[in-house]
Amino acid sequence: MELDRVRNGDPTAFRVLVRTTWAGLVGYARRITRSEDLAQDIAQEALVRLWEHRERWGEGSARAVLFRIARNLALDECRKAEVRSRSADAVAAEASAPVPTPEDELRASGLHERVAAAVASLPARRREVFELIRREGLSYREASDVMGVSAQTVANQMRLAMRDLRALLVDVLDQAPPDAGAEDRRTVDG
Repeated sequence: MELDRVRNGDPTAFRVLVRTTWAGLVGYARRITRSEDLAQDIAQEALVRLWEHRERWGEGSARAVLFRIARNLALDECRKAEVRSRSADAVAAEASAPVPTPEDELRASGLHERVAAAVASLPARRREVFELIRREGLSYREASDVMGVSAQTVANQMRLAMRDLRALLVDVLDQAPPDAGAEDRRTVDG
């Protein structure tokens, strides 16, 4: 439905879509590219492309279409960065690390750090499924649309991701007080 309204050129529906998806798009692109500025550029470009080519998109979720566009743009940027890193100029450019945001610093501490490390250790496909569903709030169907795989593949990868995370965080899950780190345990346990 929401894609139909955007496809028909409804600027109000598009503004609502921008407002409700911006943070998730930026976060998703940032996790792929490891760059806040690039992630914001990718999110903006994904929204522009959705609007400019709105008549082309088929049925489905506008969120899934947006995340697929953002994923493709982010992966393209990663490929470009890999090529640039082979040159001496890219090495110098990569030497200056981005300044961490307060959110980044908060995430780098305590239990959240352990959960983030466990998620990062997952195989790429499982990690992507986990992030799309648990962090971005996409449905299994939307995640399958973004990744271009079946919903069953997404379900299987999510089940395996949860199994792996429970195994990696068994000591944290067993020792944490009932309300300590509830947000992080909810992310892992579902």
